[in-house]
Amino acid sequence: MKFLDPQHPFFAPLWRRVLTVAAPAAWGLVEHLNGEPGWAIIFFAAAAYAGYALFVAPKTEPGAKPPADEAAARDDKGDEG
Repeated sequence: MKFLDPQHPFFAPLWRRVLTVAAPAAWGLVEHLNGEPGWAIIFFAAAAYAGYALFVAPKTEPGAKPPADEAAARDDKGDEG
């Protein structure tokens, strides 16, 4: 399970993806203007992560098979016997 799943149907409309990035960025600006740099960094980092996950990260197609390395790691070969 991902922290923020861009493949979820909730994020299909562009305005929801933009709002998911803009809301923590705006609150980070509020915290910065109020002299709270620690909270500002946390909210700016959350906005940056959301922006990367929703707009920059490579998208996988629904139903696509995982790469061979991940499939091999998930294969349970320990209880053959």
